[in-house]
Formats: sequence, structure tokens, C-alpha cells
Amino acid sequence: MVNKMHEEFKQQMKDILGNEYEDFMKALEDKPLKAIYLNPLKENIPTHLNHQYLRSHPIVNDAYYYDYDKYELGKSPYFSCGLYYIQEPSALLVAPLLDIKEDDYILDMCGAPGGKTCYVASHLSNNGLMITNDIFPLRAKILSENVERFSLQNTIVTNNDPKDFISTLPEFFDKIILDAPCSGEGMFRKNSEAIKQWSMQKVNECAYIQRNLIDTAMQLLKPGGILIYSTCTYNMIENENQIQYILDNYDCTLLPIKKSNDMCPGIHMESVARLYPHKYQGEGQFIALIQKNGIPSKYQYKPLKPAISKTNLKLVQDFYHTYLNIDCPSYLYDNNNHIYSIQPQFPQLKGIRILRNGLYLGECKKNRFEPSLALALTLKKQDVKQYYSYQQDNTKIKQYIHGESIDGSHQKGYGVLFVDEYPLSFYKESHGQAKNLYPKGLRK
Repeated sequence: MVNKMHEEFKQQMKDILGNEYEDFMKALEDKPLKAIYLNPLKENIPTHLNHQYLRSHPIVNDAYYYDYDKYELGKSPYFSCGLYYIQEPSALLVAPLLDIKEDDYILDMCGAPGGKTCYVASHLSNNGLMITNDIFPLRAKILSENVERFSLQNTIVTNNDPKDFISTLPEFFDKIILDAPCSGEGMFRKNSEAIKQWSMQKVNECAYIQRNLIDTAMQLLKPGGILIYSTCTYNMIENENQIQYILDNYDCTLLPIKKSNDMCPGIHMESVARLYPHKYQGEGQFIALIQKNGIPSKYQYKPLKPAISKTNLKLVQDFYHTYLNIDCPSYLYDNNNHIYSIQPQFPQLKGIRILRNGLYLGECKKNRFEPSLALALTLKKQDVKQYYSYQQDNTKIKQYIHGESIDGSHQKGYGVLFVDEYPLSFYKESHGQAKNLYPKGLRK
């Protein structure tokens, strides 16, 4: 790997690290690390994990490093049930450094694939709000799927240039996450393709994009609000220089990040944090916290009003009454017969491409309501009138995830398949067969 690196990058790291350079280069030959954090919306998760292959993350609660060669958590049914998120250990540190209040309104500007979004949104109440965005359609789709898997109900997923929010939600957000597109120097150990793509031209191109994103973020952030800026790269152009730009051009304060477990200060900037693989157990990362000064404006945004036809409302209510033991949500929004449960604080987003507007309940078609995977993933056994439950290693679970039907017990209609105590998917039973409703794109 080392031989493939650009000489200009090597010289950069020698200048940054001095006598630690050789330790750094040696660390890049080690095996990458993987970690998970647990979903706080699910109960009793640790009792279902094999702790033989886990060790606690030294900083983040309910997070673990894991041995991915011996413990394939990504292939477990528990992953499909949304019990945890698999994330690179240094990236996993970013979101917990944001002082999350449960009723915050938060924007993740470049949210895909969703590790920071899911962590933050799962720590908000349903009075809080997460808007998570990605400008690239394919990445936004992956982001939406991870939001669904984590059973988030307070989250809106969008696919736009972040500057499109300025006219609709100026100075709206209490917190903004800007995990900026970068040259990826910190991913060289994990991703050899990043080595091939590196150049000073790419560094400067990324810095230009970052500067525009920063300008957008400062217009969307409330006075008193906090921006967390992060990259997975080492050079000062994309890191400390960008923070200095914010300090020079905006009325704001750089907040100190408490260092522990071999987190390092920035270059001529003590308050920010740098992570290096020869010191911290993870890949390269840069993190900074900036608070915007000033007095909040009195701007009033327009909330999204519930909107659903009487016909579709009755279909949804009839489904809840027939198959569930919980009340039908009171705030429903109908988008071309696709029904969402929204929250009262959701804003109108005129001109914004929305992929997921709160909790997607399902679709009304041909005078019936078909429930969604997203709804299933929010339910508990006491919430449903019909269900089957199997342990995670049962062959019926594997068959179902593969796309096969399973033998039923002559129930009729919709029920939920559980892996132990965790929902996996709806099924629809007739004639002793539980028809598979697990989405084809997720089958494996």
C-alpha cells in the first residue's frame, strides 16, 4: 500500500507528524477496524449479542469494536431488524460529540449512508426533528433505507443541493452536521481506491465544495446553534483552514473538544480534534465544533399540515383496527396514495425533493391498504394481533429473508414476523402459508 501513495502525500504527512511518521505509515499496513453502535429505540440488545467478539468503544456508550472475520454482524437478522449500525470507529465518534437535546431540530447536510443521522435521530424525541439530505440520488436512496431500518419516525429524508433549504428554512436548525465530501486521505487503509484517486487537484476541488457547504450551513444555523464539521482527511486545506475561514467570516466561537484515548489537537488549533490510525483505534478523522453567535430571529416557518382523503383514511384506520393493538396515528399525510405518519413540527418543504417524510405506513391501492416494512419495524409483539416469532438462527428466518414463504397456522391476513423480540417484516397469510412481504431489494 505504502508504495502506491503519492510522494506529495507522504511529504505532507512527514510535515504534519514529524518523528511519528514511520509509526503512522506502519499503522496503514494493519487490518482496518469495524464498530457498531446500538439502536436506543430497541430494548435488551446486549443480551442477544456474542460478547466474545466485542469490546467496548472507549468513548461512546453502547458502542463496540467487533471482530468482523469471526462475527458477521452485517449478515445477521439482527442487522435487518435495525438493532445496530455498523460504522467505522473514528466516524462513529463524530455524532456523539454533538450535545444533542431531545427536542433539537437538526440537519445532516451530507447524510449518506446514514451513520450520523441514525445516531442523532435515535437520540431525539418525536418532538425533535432530523432532516437528513444527500445531493446524489443513489446515496440518498441508501440513506432512506438506513433511516427505515432504524425505525425512525422523526426524520425527513431529502435529495437536494443543501442551498435549496435557504429560502425555506433560514436560521432554522439548532444543530447542523457537515460531514463534508473530502479527499479521503484518512480512508487509505480501508479503501485502496482512495489512494488511486488522490491528488492535490482533488484536495483543492474538495476544499471549494466544502467552502460552499460551510456558507450554506451558516445561513441555515440558528444563532446560538452548533455546527459540527468533520472530514476523513489529514491536510490543513480541508480542515483547519476551513475552520479559520468560518472564524474570519462569521460571528461564531470555536468550541473546545475534550481529548481522550489518543485524540490529538489540531495543527496550530488546539480546540479541534484529529484522529490518526497509529494512535486512535480507527481511521483518520478531523472534527470541529463551531457555535454561531447572535440573537435568534423571529422567523416563523410553515408547518406541514395533515392531508389525506376520507377514503384512504378509512382504509388505514380499518387496517389498524383489524390487525394492530395501537391507535392509528393522528397526523397522516397522503402523497399519491402513499401514507406517512408525520409529526406536528414537520415543516413545509416547498421545492425540496422528499424521499421519506416521517414514518412511511404503506400504500392505499385497489380499495385496500398494504402496510410497509417501515411500519413493521416500529412494532412490538403487544402491538400486533397476529405474529410468528423465531430465534435468529432458525432456518425459517433465513428462508424468509431469502424471499421464501413460511408455513403458517391458518391465521388469516396480516401479521408480523419477529426475530426473538424484534420485528423483521409483515407477512400475509392464507391457506396455511405466510406470504413473504419482505422487500425484494433487501432479500439475501
